[in-house]
Amino acid sequence: MGKIATFLLGVLLFALGSVSAFDHSTVIDKYEGSKTCIGCHEDEVKDVFNSFHYQWAGEITDIAGKGSVVHGKRYAYNDFCGAVFYNGEVPINWIGNATLKKPPEGKEELKGKVVGQGCSTCHIGLGLVPSKEPTQEQLENIDCFICHVPGYDKKSRILVKEGDKFKRIPNPNLDYKELAKKIQKKPAKENCLTCHAFSGGGPGFKRPNLEPALIGNVSESIDVHMARGLNCVDCHPVKEHKFGVKAMDTWVRELEERPSCENCHTDAPHGNDILNKHTKTVACQTCHIPKFAKKFKIDVKRDWSGKAEFNEKLGRWEPEIELGGNVTPVYSWWNSKDREAYLYPEPLKLENGKFYFFKPVGSIDDPGSKIYPFKYHETVVPIDKEKNIPVPVKVGVVFATGNTTLGIMKAAQQSGLKFTGDFVTEVRYMAINHGVEPKENALQCNDCHGGNRLDWTALGYKGDPMQVGGRFKAEEVPKEVEKPKDVEKPEEEVPPEKKGICGPSMLIGIALIPLAIYASIRRSPK
Repeated sequence: MGKIATFLLGVLLFALGSVSAFDHSTVIDKYEGSKTCIGCHEDEVKDVFNSFHYQWAGEITDIAGKGSVVHGKRYAYNDFCGAVFYNGEVPINWIGNATLKKPPEGKEELKGKVVGQGCSTCHIGLGLVPSKEPTQEQLENIDCFICHVPGYDKKSRILVKEGDKFKRIPNPNLDYKELAKKIQKKPAKENCLTCHAFSGGGPGFKRPNLEPALIGNVSESIDVHMARGLNCVDCHPVKEHKFGVKAMDTWVRELEERPSCENCHTDAPHGNDILNKHTKTVACQTCHIPKFAKKFKIDVKRDWSGKAEFNEKLGRWEPEIELGGNVTPVYSWWNSKDREAYLYPEPLKLENGKFYFFKPVGSIDDPGSKIYPFKYHETVVPIDKEKNIPVPVKVGVVFATGNTTLGIMKAAQQSGLKFTGDFVTEVRYMAINHGVEPKENALQCNDCHGGNRLDWTALGYKGDPMQVGGRFKAEEVPKEVEKPKDVEKPEEEVPPEKKGICGPSMLIGIALIPLAIYASIRRSPK
């Protein structure tokens, strides 16, 4: 093969390689996590080790009044199961094998059923607690397939016990030679959703508009972007296994480049000036995600102070949980830069018996703030009143016995705290960024102006801005307001510089250009 042909073939293979990966079935017939992969992918394994996905913590600089801190899921006291670790070091709910010990009357046959195996079920490792030092044992503790192989998920691993310690191993009964054929460079949305759509203990609980309905074929009424073929990594940039994220209530802040509607759409996307003026004050999500929890009911409130309830579907005891479906968001100002957050185990600063896990920072007086939609979630949690610190809950104990007090007492003992029998309410505002509906389903003028969707007074207005004027002095109160026209304009042409990651068809097309040139050269007379 001539030099030109070799070069052009290399260009083709490079472009195709960004769509699909090398057929690893020629080198893999047995899989033991990153121990199998590190021989060829040592740099990548180290990148993952240093990522938020593995460490469950990282540097965060956008917590109001806190400067630079190292925090994250590993250190947090969340509003679902309390704490995975106490102070980031003492395992409370990391890994284990809880079985049903006290089934309700009439369900005795369920005794012994596995009801929980710890929060590490959704960790990309294989059971070891992540360390700060990349030892060989740690570098071999990563499950590469969980992100890179469609069809392989957290259920593809099994829990085993060695001595007094638990760990996870890839199920040895799976055909890894066949799975290796499916390895792809970038995760499919199903790989992400196997954990993110079920975090918090149920469908969409912790990420209110990431629900199982996004797996597989997606209806446009659930999420227009995923229905039209976009994957998570088409919007969330990835560099060295670090992800761009800026949701108000997520800890991770790994990359400066983060998802934004304006990355693909212009800042004046509508065919009407009145609507385009709204984008200075109203976030895109506010109008284009009118509801969440569209197909699956989600946790909107839970209470660890009451009696546990038996979940018939899951076959386990749980705290009192209030579910809601097709929920209307609450609305608040956010400047897209800062947020309030509780950094466990700091002493609490209560406001009317409540503290905020995450709360947006912003106001009507801040020109950089916009009105965003949120899920409002409350949880009644135990505290050590003497130290004024929340007490974790040993969730597996509650799942197994139905005794919430026992679960609290055991976690208090592990963490060196004292449960005084007191409870407070933890509040989280949860970002709503997914679940954009077709533009025909967007909120109309009367939904907010004249309707009861927005509480204008709570947002700082003197009344409906359609009557009293907007927050910017240059805005005047319109004498007559008609429904904006030309809203149904064709899809805007996205400028090339605004486009995200190229799709497979574009990459293949680009790759074929040099082959066409080469073919033309071959045909031309010498």
